[in-house]
Amino acid sequence: GPAVGIQLPIMVASEVSNDLSLSNKVLFRGVPENSSAEDVTALLQKFGPLECLCYEKGRGNGSAEFLFCGSAESAEEESMRRDSSLVLAGQPVQVVRGAPRWEGSTDTGAFQQAFVKPMQSSEPLDVVIVRGQSSAAGIGMVAELAKTKTTTLVIWDRHHRPRDEVKVAALKKKTFTEVFSEQEPDKAVMEKAGEFFSVGAPKCALVHLAEEKLKTEAQLQTPLSRVNDLMDSCRHNHLETIGNFNAFKIYKPWVHANRACTFVLIPPKLCYEWDDDLATCTTGSRRIVRSDPLRLPDGSGWTLGLQLTHSAAGVNAALASATVTSVVLADDATKHQLAGRCLELSMPVFSSWVKGD
Repeated sequence: GPAVGIQLPIMVASEVSNDLSLSNKVLFRGVPENSSAEDVTALLQKFGPLECLCYEKGRGNGSAEFLFCGSAESAEEESMRRDSSLVLAGQPVQVVRGAPRWEGSTDTGAFQQAFVKPMQSSEPLDVVIVRGQSSAAGIGMVAELAKTKTTTLVIWDRHHRPRDEVKVAALKKKTFTEVFSEQEPDKAVMEKAGEFFSVGAPKCALVHLAEEKLKTEAQLQTPLSRVNDLMDSCRHNHLETIGNFNAFKIYKPWVHANRACTFVLIPPKLCYEWDDDLATCTTGSRRIVRSDPLRLPDGSGWTLGLQLTHSAAGVNAALASATVTSVVLADDATKHQLAGRCLELSMPVFSSWVKGD
């Protein structure tokens, strides 16, 4: 569930992006107590016809849905201007877009989230190692970290499908003849990370990107009568559990030497503590986070899960990078409180946004 005690990143109004292309909803706050629903309607209809308005006189906040997405975009852009015309009784009214219903969303309240992205910290981290499945959210997170001048080392794991990718078919596969020799690339990255030093206490993190394209029982029409296919799905998903084990086993010396935080970016399909899908219930990403396996007697070696709630890669990347930075820069007491938890990566819900949280 949501974390308790973490210092949330500073939130700023969103920029226009593809993640908002299907959102015709706006949330507003700052309405004077004496203003009526008719007053708010007249103010917002300057930007286009409304489908509906949800506002109760005296509350000071509410939501509205425009007929066109472009109208919602224009209203938000006007609200961001210093000389904004969104004023009632001399009081400025703030407007932001409401989050759309993104594909793959696991949050039933996602449509009530305010679309505001976290502002990245101006203080860079020392070293962040990113390893695991190559995904749009993971690549975006690396880009966000790089913008802050954080030294970021990356090792991607990508499934190659020779039947669909002609260039891949021509590649020569490497055969590992010794036990654990497939861990050598990770060990090389860890060795490289040890070459970077900073002044004062190290600010480092290890991020494991979990497999997003897991096979599920739901993809099989009659799973119990297709036992072989179901077990193939379980075996495929179990590779992710092994990937988690490898991440913790290989990078343990570096994590302990630098008092680093370890994060696991968990896909929406693994959002439940007790999964009822026969194909994914054996995947151990969340259980590994809960076990907090790298903790030392001095309390360091913190492990946290970053739970994605939808498939909007740009939003996920911004939220993940901001959360990683905020946790690493937090004090030890906060890290102790968060360790072993899976933090939901979501934007502020409507009730929190109207209070300015």
